[in-house]
This record gives sequence, structure tokens and C-alpha cells, in this order.
Amino acid sequence: MIKAIITASALALAALSSAAFAHGSTKPRHGGVTQVSGEMVIELVRSAKGVDVYVVEEDEPVAATGLDGKLTITAGGAKQAVVLAPGEGNLLSAPGLAVPAGAKVVVALTGKADGAKAFATFDVK
Repeated sequence: MIKAIITASALALAALSSAAFAHGSTKPRHGGVTQVSGEMVIELVRSAKGVDVYVVEEDEPVAATGLDGKLTITAGGAKQAVVLAPGEGNLLSAPGLAVPAGAKVVVALTGKADGAKAFATFDVK
């Protein structure tokens, strides 16, 4: 009886562990914050140069040239939409964009080839 309980517990933990890593690592790679959307991990990075978004799927970079991206920023009751420009590799950028603390940022991505959509919402601190 006890052996069956231990075996069942071990199987449940193993299933939980593999489910947690199904999309690859969600650890930020560029100093930003991440959200999971479907199979993608989206990282939002704010800096003095603007806003960058990095996209990976199962720990592999997703080519930015294959995506259309847009940010919607809500701050102080006002909304602003900004188109993301594809950069090298898996980088999409909004150069010169400043996002204030307390803003809500929605990243919307659409695959150019298949029209697949991914969304991530970030509460900026």
C-alpha cells in the first residue's frame, strides 16, 4: 500500500515537472520579464534606448522577420499603439519608446506565414 502511494506520488511529480518545461525555459535571457503565450515565450525588455521584445519557442529563437508585432500601452488612462520593427534573429523593437512604471503593455504577434496569433500582457513596475 505504502509502495503504491510512493509510486503514484513520484509519477505525479514527474508529470508536473515535464508540464512545467513543455515550452522550454521561461527565464529571461535579456534582462526583461517573460510571459508564456501558447507555445511561445515572450520577453519584454525596457531600456533607455526603447523597448525590445524577444520571442522563443521551445528554447529556439523565432525569426522576427516572420512576425508582425504591435505593442499597446495603457498608462494614465491613455492608450498608445506602436508597431514593432523586426531586427536580427528573434528581436522586435520599438526604438525610442519610453514605457512608464505602472503601465500595462500588451504584446500582439501575428505569424506572417500562417496568421497564428500570440498575446502577452505585462504590468510594468
